[in-house]
Amino acid sequence: MKNHPGNHELITNQRAYFLDGNTQSIATRKKHLLRLKEVLRSHENEIAEAVYLDFGKSFFEVMSNELGLVYTEISRTSKKLRRWSAPKWRPTSLANLPGRSRVVPIPYGNVLVIGPWNYPVQLALIPVVSAIAAGNTVILKPSEITRHTSGLLARIINNSFPPELLCVKEGGVPETSELLRHRFNKIFFTGSTNVGKIVMKAAAEHLTPVTLELGGKNPVVVLPDCNLKMTARRLVWGKFHNGGQACVAPDHIYVHSEIRDRLLEEVKSNLDKLFKDDAFNSESLPRIIDEGHFDRLMQLIDEKKVVKGGTGDRNSLFIEPTIMENVAEEDPIMQEEVFGPLMPFLEFDDLDKLMDRLKRRPSPLCFYIFTGNTSRAKKIQRTFRSGGGMINDTVVHFVNGTTPFGGIGESGMGTYHGKAGFDCFSHPKTVLKKPTWFELWVKYPPYTKFKHMIIKAILR
Repeated sequence: MKNHPGNHELITNQRAYFLDGNTQSIATRKKHLLRLKEVLRSHENEIAEAVYLDFGKSFFEVMSNELGLVYTEISRTSKKLRRWSAPKWRPTSLANLPGRSRVVPIPYGNVLVIGPWNYPVQLALIPVVSAIAAGNTVILKPSEITRHTSGLLARIINNSFPPELLCVKEGGVPETSELLRHRFNKIFFTGSTNVGKIVMKAAAEHLTPVTLELGGKNPVVVLPDCNLKMTARRLVWGKFHNGGQACVAPDHIYVHSEIRDRLLEEVKSNLDKLFKDDAFNSESLPRIIDEGHFDRLMQLIDEKKVVKGGTGDRNSLFIEPTIMENVAEEDPIMQEEVFGPLMPFLEFDDLDKLMDRLKRRPSPLCFYIFTGNTSRAKKIQRTFRSGGGMINDTVVHFVNGTTPFGGIGESGMGTYHGKAGFDCFSHPKTVLKKPTWFELWVKYPPYTKFKHMIIKAILR
């Protein structure tokens, strides 16, 4: 791997590279994006092996929900980049006529992207794609928890791009803290709410704008008129995909008492089908990321409430997909984001009372509802504060790509993906062009009653 300068020198060099105009050309930005895609494609097997070594994710899942999503983002962005970058004409107020107004997206400058461990390729690189597309220079700090993936990304990216444009910096908490002491023009962070607060506090020292993609306890509401079989199938896939280690995963299930028993049976049946009665040996179920997370999750399991699963093996960091029933709001599993293969079921009878309670809690990243009454579901989604949501499915809105993704309140701030990602790393600069052959003379002193009448008429 090439030797790269220290943080201060690197940031200084990136700032100079940006100020010299090296990232302004749309053609150059597209070239860098396609180069990134080429680099990733040429190292697909190594990347899949690294992610597998970190927490047992299969090659299929690395290709579909890690690299595949990055490839799609690069393709979409490259195709749309010139249109997104073009100035947009806007109406001009009467007071500024005969001027012309336009909004020009300009890059922030040098950007810091801090990635998480649960999707160590996709969640690290999609923001990088958007940042480069918008014309920024980037320092990427991947998670140290997925050390094999982090090391590989550092090697292949740092050997393929000039550090003044894009550089991967490895390290843990001390290295990240040291990076955050420097001035950046934009910081993008994906991770926990608690660490998000630390990042935001550090950014405030330099008045640096931030985008925070955080988490939250994503509730699911299941109503009696749902398609029971499809609901169960989609809940099981959404919850246990990536071993439950996803910020968009269903966290807990509120099921109407009328269908509780039937839904539980369907969920258990689908678990057996998906993992062929042998979850431990299934390639579709990644391991828990480390011992700390394993111990935390095992402590959340109440054996008296387990109706399926409940076992774990610390040596292999495996926790069996677990379903718990009769869970109460005061139970330990309801006090924090689960972020693992545990599915707690809570029962309700009155939808209005349930929604009233949910609205008074911190806003989750996602809210899911299953019902045959689409108009009611739309009304609930319109009035419930969450980063995003789905009707009759879970998780997959994240991969839509053409719609903004992000949190609200404690689940984050700002959005990205597609055009929203380009906007995330761009400042919409208003430029008003005025001719010199006309001047609005009433704006100059002395301010007479006649001028006051004219201004009132113009500024209604």
